[in-house]
Amino acid sequence: MKKALSVLCALVLSLTAALALAGCGGGGKGGDGEITIWWPGSSVEMQAIEQAKEDYEAENPGVEIKIIGQSTPDFFNAYLLAMSGTSAPDIAYVDHVYVQTLAYYGYIADLTEYGCDDLESKYVPSLWEPNLYEGGLYGLPMSANVLATVYNKTLIAEAQGTTVDNIKLPTDYDELLALCEDIYALNDETTTNDPYYGITLPSGTGNTSMAAMSYLAFVDRCGGDGILSADLKTAQLATDASKDAAKKLAELGKYAPNTFAEAKFESGKVGFIEMGSWKIEDYEKYSEQYEWEVGYSTSIPFTEGGNAGSTIGLYSLVVTKNADSEIAADFAAFLTSNDKYQLAFATPQNLIPTTVSALEDSHYSGDIWQVYIDQLDNAVVRPGSPVWTDIETELHTFLTNLVQQKYKTAEDIEMECTALNTRVQRAINEIY
Repeated sequence: MKKALSVLCALVLSLTAALALAGCGGGGKGGDGEITIWWPGSSVEMQAIEQAKEDYEAENPGVEIKIIGQSTPDFFNAYLLAMSGTSAPDIAYVDHVYVQTLAYYGYIADLTEYGCDDLESKYVPSLWEPNLYEGGLYGLPMSANVLATVYNKTLIAEAQGTTVDNIKLPTDYDELLALCEDIYALNDETTTNDPYYGITLPSGTGNTSMAAMSYLAFVDRCGGDGILSADLKTAQLATDASKDAAKKLAELGKYAPNTFAEAKFESGKVGFIEMGSWKIEDYEKYSEQYEWEVGYSTSIPFTEGGNAGSTIGLYSLVVTKNADSEIAADFAAFLTSNDKYQLAFATPQNLIPTTVSALEDSHYSGDIWQVYIDQLDNAVVRPGSPVWTDIETELHTFLTNLVQQKYKTAEDIEMECTALNTRVQRAINEIY
């Protein structure tokens, strides 16, 4: 396995600067100066940051904040490349899975040096922890989402021979598998061109991140303790839990489309999908259009009373090591810990704010939102390994092959788990 980041990291490793000591409180402690922040560029996202900029500059007359819009998918690589020259921002908005990579290479500031760890109680615990690395705090959580189980009540009722008010949701893996089989059995000559499926899984082109997240969640639901050790140095993909997860994905794949089929779920042809809160309004619209009733649940555990793991999507603010780190850290704290900006950013997009108090806003009331809030307690964090890009690609290929029935026997699946573990461990060893 090749290290996707090796060339970029070599360019910037020697260019990191010394970190100045200061405090972090979110307003009034950063001194005077100019800082630049890279920020996602939609109008909603810009509205939130522009308000925060205006308020912060009013409280800190000696500070000027420059906002540069960026395309979110390009943030990480663009950030690395910028640090090889002179155009790196003081603050960047990055997927949390890269926080530890950036910290490992020494590109970003340890925010404990500025007292930002004092803010821990303000944030949802499962959204705070992904920003930690070897005793340091290297990011502040800004924007979150988590996957929950979304299901078609109407299709389940048909498969169970009952009404939508009397359906029985699965409580473990065996019941889920049996129900997916029953839904698939509804197919006959009238559905040849548009069949029913029990579930859709994030396989196929364009679903790399979702596939990797799903694999981690399945391992957790099988009782696993992650796919890497806590120190990120040992692969754990040949464990019993990983092998069990892989076999379950292959079994469910018999009743799933070959590629992730959101559109088929939306048209009422799929029983189960795992999806984030950003789709709530879409499902209301599509279920009405295609005359089916939508339901929400936390993830279905695979054993009675077992784990209901679901990986999180989380973007965090990181601070570049430079002479302006003190001001940047203070503004990052000001922005991320304030409910005003959290809600302005999250609610229009049906995302989850990262502060505990913002979740108490009326926007997040009701049964559907309670499912997603409860699911935060089941969050499985993607490991922030320096070789995550490669691991993610490997997991996507493996999951796709499982769903598409590329392995003939359970023994073949177990052997591939062992081979996958070897490839990932080899890549880790090249780093450490």
